Amino acid sequence: MLLGTLTVLGLTMLGTTDEADRLFDRVAPILETRCLHCHGGDRPKGSLSLETREGLHAGGFSGPAIDPEEPEYSLLLDLVSGGEPRMPPEGDPLDAEQVEAIREWVEAGAPWPEGLALRDRRFEDAWWSLTPLVRPDVPEVPGRDRVRNPIDAFILDRLKSEGLTPAPEADRRTLIRRATFDLTGLPPTPEEVDAFLADDRPDAFDRVVDRLIASPRYGERRARRWLDLVHYGDTHGYDKDKRRPHAWPYRDYVIRSFNEDTPYPRFIQEQVAGDVLFPGEPDGVIATGFISAGPWDFVGHVELREGTVDKEKTRLIDRDDMLANTMSSFVSLTVHCARCHDHKFDPIPQVDYYRLQAVFAGVERGDRPIDEAGSLVYAALPREPRPIRLLNRGEVESPGEEVGPGALSCVGTLDPTIEASSDEGTRRAGLARWITDPANPLTWRSIVNRAWHDYFGRGIVDTPNDFGRNGSKPSHPALLDWLAVEFRDSGGSIKALDRLIVTSRTYRQASTHDEGNARIDGGNRFVWRQERRRLEAEEIRDATLFASGVLDDAMGGPGFDLFRFKNDHSPIYDHDDPEWIDPPDGRRRAIYRFVVRSVPNPFIECLDGADPNINVPVRNETITALQALALLNDPFMIARSEDLASRVQQVADEPGGRVDAAYRLALARAPTPEEREVMVGYAERHGLAAACRILFNLNEFMFVD
Repeated sequence: MLLGTLTVLGLTMLGTTDEADRLFDRVAPILETRCLHCHGGDRPKGSLSLETREGLHAGGFSGPAIDPEEPEYSLLLDLVSGGEPRMPPEGDPLDAEQVEAIREWVEAGAPWPEGLALRDRRFEDAWWSLTPLVRPDVPEVPGRDRVRNPIDAFILDRLKSEGLTPAPEADRRTLIRRATFDLTGLPPTPEEVDAFLADDRPDAFDRVVDRLIASPRYGERRARRWLDLVHYGDTHGYDKDKRRPHAWPYRDYVIRSFNEDTPYPRFIQEQVAGDVLFPGEPDGVIATGFISAGPWDFVGHVELREGTVDKEKTRLIDRDDMLANTMSSFVSLTVHCARCHDHKFDPIPQVDYYRLQAVFAGVERGDRPIDEAGSLVYAALPREPRPIRLLNRGEVESPGEEVGPGALSCVGTLDPTIEASSDEGTRRAGLARWITDPANPLTWRSIVNRAWHDYFGRGIVDTPNDFGRNGSKPSHPALLDWLAVEFRDSGGSIKALDRLIVTSRTYRQASTHDEGNARIDGGNRFVWRQERRRLEAEEIRDATLFASGVLDDAMGGPGFDLFRFKNDHSPIYDHDDPEWIDPPDGRRRAIYRFVVRSVPNPFIECLDGADPNINVPVRNETITALQALALLNDPFMIARSEDLASRVQQVADEPGGRVDAAYRLALARAPTPEEREVMVGYAERHGLAAACRILFNLNEFMFVD
């Protein structure tokens, strides 16, 4: 009675029901778009439902949401005002206007129309990533000399609207070093630098880009990012991290595909269902190594008894990995978040998740013949599809209705139906066609965004695996859509996309700081300059091998070991054995190393190498004392310093000439007179190898401007 009396009193104080309706009408959209995805439905979080007046006043596990005696101290008001835990817990906090609206409503007694129930309205407005693709007009911008291709027009138009000015073009030495690392993962040779500096033709840089994209090293660089994304490894992971001796053909397939510029739709279809869509072609089988690229629980699949709950859980988790890998990599949605309930942030119902599980219900992982000769590949193994049921809260002990295969219902431009054939390959083929359909806006936006990330350090959407509401919105939506349509309609050439980006004036900007621009856009979200980046772990390893003259550029084949291996009940991978840190056959590019999931290579891990147990769309980039110690003292780096010293001793007879040669090989430039004098003196006191060791530890070697 007290609560009802106070509520009536509050409404009396308001004076009219019109005022009460006004307060409620301001609050209801906030509850429906920011709160009900957790505090609604049949299992509201914390047992607090905000769908009805009764649920609001009943409260939850933390107590009443509204304090009827002292409304200003209500728990609801405290949590949305910055209390702990902050509500809503994900996404941006409520703004000041929204908090004030809730405050006025609560202090007025939280008026609520009789019998009205709210509903989750997050998905009623079209979300940017799910809207159909339409080619935007290229903006008209002043100063056509600043525009090398349409990318520049979109960027300059946004810079102007934000009051920003673009950085000048980088110097030529910086440009060739940047492009060579970005397109091949290796530094330029001194001869390549000299040739570019001497080339005064207007298209000199375009010629450099064409040469680099045509290099076989291009595919090795491009594949590194793709293998990060699909969490490729050469062992199973989990407790018994056994070797996968036949995983490497998939790695080589990825490198080969980028070098041959396989059209992107074909690249997708081969990986999801190449064995079905392209029968008789070896790559059609090899490419399905994508499906089996992630971790696999040997104990659960091999040693657990059939018919047990744990066995079913193992298979559920295995299909979840296949599904998540496919949807995150190709359409940039976190579909796996709908395993236990409808997705909390995106319009992906739980039934869609299990329909996608049904696509992979007849797939296992294992060694499979590539051809009639028998050069095996660890890939997708077709089996009879198992029945898939919608699991209540994701629990195998609580199965619901059986579901057939399907895609995502939230992509309104496409039919999500996939044929429920007993032939499992038909299901995967259906999904592959759905993903690569020209009307699928997610696929084309996803891949061009990943390309932008590769060359600017951040995607136009800086959450490249999440184009949903819990991810970021695009900084340049029109540019993203223009790139997506251009890429799709011109045949899906990755090389053409990369060339378009790298030959833009935007890419060629210097990375210099501008105080005025930084005050407006300190994070460089609108790309008024190029980003300076630290070399990735594999680039550092490859660049030191390259500069010291001992890089083995042989391509393909089984990976090389950087560890002592013992094939025990649980295999042992010893990365600390001195004989295996720098083995003679371990001087190939790092992409060809044998990747262990359970015990990462210490040198690669220290320098932020990707974790092969998870999908890695964006690598960490840290600067730590441990990295400095590794670069200075790791036996691999010491050996490369000695190799570089031996190399320059063969090209020059006197100390100054040797220092000059070392600078050109390591930094792609000659030393200044002061640097030359200091380094010659240092080499005379401590040895030429010690001087070379310093060059490998310079920021100029470790970073690309």
